[in-house]
Amino acid sequence: MLETNGATMLKKMLAGVALAIGGAVFVAPTASAAPDDNPFGPKDSTSSFVSAFDPAAFSSNKSLIVSPFGTSMQIDCWSFHARGSCSQNGRVLTEIRIPAGSSEWDYRMLYVYNPF
Repeated sequence: MLETNGATMLKKMLAGVALAIGGAVFVAPTASAAPDDNPFGPKDSTSSFVSAFDPAAFSSNKSLIVSPFGTSMQIDCWSFHARGSCSQNGRVLTEIRIPAGSSEWDYRMLYVYNPF
């Protein structure tokens, strides 16, 4: 059975389109999600904390932490739309605002590790 010119032309066009799509897929870079791509966190924030039992806590403006690990274990914090939280060792830390002055906005944060 002989093929018509229209059928042959259609097969050639479909083959060309398939090759073009295959080439584009092969050449296109793969998507990767690096941890730094998320601007909201979690990020290592250990340097922003000081143990509440450390004498340096009273001369520092860093957030306080009460934890059996102190600042020796990484503390991760994240924030989105002014709502944030921190965690240590896979557990969310309880946040407590301690008034530090006469203004409502003048406070110091205390984070407490709850193992339960």
